This record gives sequence, C-alpha cells and structure tokens, in this order.
Amino acid sequence: MVRRVRSAAFMGDAHVFPGGALEEADYSPLAAQVVRWGGGDEELPWRAAALRELAEEAGVFITDPPGVRAAGTGEGLYKGLSASGAVLDAGQLTYFSNWVTPRGAPRRFDARFYAVVVPAGTEAGADRTEVTEACWVEPAEALRRADRGAWKVEFPTRKHLEALARCSSGEEVLAAAPPPSEIVRVEPRLSFPAEGGFRVLLPGEAGYEEALR
Repeated sequence: MVRRVRSAAFMGDAHVFPGGALEEADYSPLAAQVVRWGGGDEELPWRAAALRELAEEAGVFITDPPGVRAAGTGEGLYKGLSASGAVLDAGQLTYFSNWVTPRGAPRRFDARFYAVVVPAGTEAGADRTEVTEACWVEPAEALRRADRGAWKVEFPTRKHLEALARCSSGEEVLAAAPPPSEIVRVEPRLSFPAEGGFRVLLPGEAGYEEALR
C-alpha cells in the first residue's frame, strides 16, 4: 500500500493501493507495443494504466523478462521499457472489481481494481511525488492500523482490505475474483441522516434505494 501526499485533491494522506487516472499515453500505439495483453482492445488502456501507476508510485514492475525497470512517468516510462526490450505483462493482472464513486463526492471516478501475485522479496519504494510511503502489509494489519487511527483508510479501500483479509494467500485472492463477464459495478450511495454527517451505503443495505442516486 502507499500513502498519498497530504496535498492530494482526492484522498489526501490516505493509505491506498497504488493507482491513478488513465492518461493519453495509455491509449497510445507505444502502450500497445510495450504492454502485452491478449484480451480485448477496450481493456488494454486500463491494464496499461494499472501497471504504469504501480511502477511509478511504488517502483514495482511487472515485466517480461522479470526484473526490468525504467525511469520516468507516462510516455517516458513506456519509452524506457521499449528501449530495454521488455514489456509490461498485463496478462498477470486479474480483474478484481469495479467501483464507482458515489454522487455527492467532491471528485468521482470509475475505478477498476486488479490483483497480481509478485515474487516474495519484491521491493517497493514511494515516488515521493504522489505518495510519501510504500510498504507491503497484511490486510488484517492494515485494518488494525486503520481501526486504531494510525492510518487513514477510506471506505472503498477498507472494503477491499476486508475481502483480502479473508484470503490466506495471493493465489486465494486471484481465485476469489469473479470472471470478468460477471463483475458487477459497485455503486455506493451517500445517505445524509437528520443528525448530521453522512453514511456510505452499498446495494442491498437498508436505505440504499432512498439514498442520493
């Protein structure tokens, strides 16, 4: 997990999974050359962005051959990988879930979460620009740190940590992911009780249908 800089416009100072927005470079012919993916074209930019952000923010490169790294961000990172003769292996990613930020939030995203198993001992390091810390942590420990106030963990991150904590290995995490054709968009809604504040509700919870659409 990584810790976002305090000045970030969204989830500032929160502990999150590495990630970010799709960029123009993720749709480019260069990305199609450098990111190996045998699935549909629509999915390629999402997987390219996931691998790029993982490399940029945490210094973790999922490459073939393994162990190749490149400097830079965005198109520059893709150019560095191209020069090295390596590719980012998007086939190693498992599409885990799709969450949409609720209406009423200050910024909204349509986010796809991917899971990947990496070799033991893989090092991670913060880029010191978008994130200030990067570490490997067991999901249950991350939840404990959030519960005692040591970490700021937002609702969608917490829900994914709770799901991950039910698995005892990376392989179990991948097995727990539904087939891509069966992934349902999770669209939380905000409820504003009379006593003040707000609650985040998930489909099926009491008050969801009446909450802000």
